[in-house]
Amino acid sequence: MSEIICPSCGMPAPTGAIFCDNCGFDLRHVAPSAPAAPSSASVAEAAGTNCPACGHPNVPGAVFCENCGEEMSAMPASQPASQPPLVAVEEPAPQPVPEPAPAPVVEPVLAPAAPLTAIPGSLLLRMTNTNLSIPPGKQLVVLGREDPVSGIFPDIDLDPHGGLEAGVGRQHAQILIQDGLLYLEDLNSVNGTVLNRQRLTPRQPALLKDGDEIRLGKLVLAYSAA
Repeated sequence: MSEIICPSCGMPAPTGAIFCDNCGFDLRHVAPSAPAAPSSASVAEAAGTNCPACGHPNVPGAVFCENCGEEMSAMPASQPASQPPLVAVEEPAPQPVPEPAPAPVVEPVLAPAAPLTAIPGSLLLRMTNTNLSIPPGKQLVVLGREDPVSGIFPDIDLDPHGGLEAGVGRQHAQILIQDGLLYLEDLNSVNGTVLNRQRLTPRQPALLKDGDEIRLGKLVLAYSAA
């Protein structure tokens, strides 16, 4: 649409306007100017110029309504539409990564020991560190002191190793195999038999293991299965 430019104040007025809305200049003899392409600024300012008295639309910046002459300067400028407040989006807290369950401990399966068919190993005399071999192939070995007069000949003679002075009897104790296991048994000795500091009840075999300590009277020995 063509418009008239007021030669007095330079304000535009629509074609056919009699007086300038800004300064009241007589526009009846002013020729209309060619329409100018609206700028982005003028388009942005076009909103919110209706007269508060009669509602007539006026050009942006009009001081008086071109329809009723009401003063436009008191009219509040339109406010741009408010943007909704930005809402911060909380990131979800990272979840802990579960640790893998430890692998189960597999206990090695030990093969059961083969039952004994003969008494292995030896006896170590602690006082003199003398090693006394157990006769091979036997299932029963008597410990004591040899007495040819009485016809007593134990499998391991402790008389040469201080047996008499230590209180070892002629047939003091015996090592035997029962159900494939090794046992020590007191043979009703006078001074007793002690296994690992536990005195044995006569004629009641006690399990004998590698490294066990045997005390016959006061004579101390250690059993070795090797």
